[in-house]
Amino acid sequence: MAMLRWVTLALILFSVVSLCKSEAEAEAETEAEGGEAVLTLDANNFAEALSSHPFIVVEFYAPWCGHCKRLAPEYEKAAASLKNHDPPIVLAKVDANEETNKALASEYDVKGFPTLKIIRKGGASVQDYKGPREADGIVKYLKKQAGPASVEIKSSEEATSLIGDKKVFIVGVFSTFEGEEYTNFTTVTETLRSDYDFGHTSDATIIPLKDSPINPPFIRLFKPFDELYSDSQDFNVDSLEKFVEEASTPLIAVLTKDPDSHAHVIKFFNSPDAKDTRF
Repeated sequence: MAMLRWVTLALILFSVVSLCKSEAEAEAETEAEGGEAVLTLDANNFAEALSSHPFIVVEFYAPWCGHCKRLAPEYEKAAASLKNHDPPIVLAKVDANEETNKALASEYDVKGFPTLKIIRKGGASVQDYKGPREADGIVKYLKKQAGPASVEIKSSEEATSLIGDKKVFIVGVFSTFEGEEYTNFTTVTETLRSDYDFGHTSDATIIPLKDSPINPPFIRLFKPFDELYSDSQDFNVDSLEKFVEEASTPLIAVLTKDPDSHAHVIKFFNSPDAKDTRF
């Protein structure tokens, strides 16, 4: 009987040790996977990484940078999550403090740390990352950036949900999704996608604020300030970019505690035509 108790106790202790070991090994594997989620790039493998991944986000960092250290664990978490996205969204990092990488950092106009760049199509498109710096926000922002630059709006419910009343949103209305006007619109959406939200539709009746006729092709820029929307039918690429930039800048800046208004206020103060500020 005593022997049986000792055997039972030994089996229990063995099970506990095995369980602890399994948990420790699993935790180590998870940490290893998390550490490997962000690709480490340098001047030697950078071009190859860009050619292998049509959509990649690159953080240029310096080991001594406090902001970089705070971003690192959030960046790792986001990278681990985005690996499972279809298609995968790749996050990478480059030590811009290394002498061999300084020319690369200069090429990408890195002037401070951390600097994050969204690079598409092997480097044909390079845009600044302007999203959040915490894991969940990074994931949400990049999933949107990896999708289409403009979302097709098919119902008034979708229009209301997408446009909202706290941000700038640009809608293109077209009889058909082809032709010069639509092509130019898509060109502008790709260029400005990191700064603005875009949608397009073939049904003018679902667009809000339709107090005046909308005859396609047509652009309506919604905004939570001034006259609430601006319209244009000039589809020249340069003219359309200028229209978006000018129409999205407030004529009057209203300073409030609402964080959604901060981007509009910042844009107002960055404008050379800033004249009126109200508290």
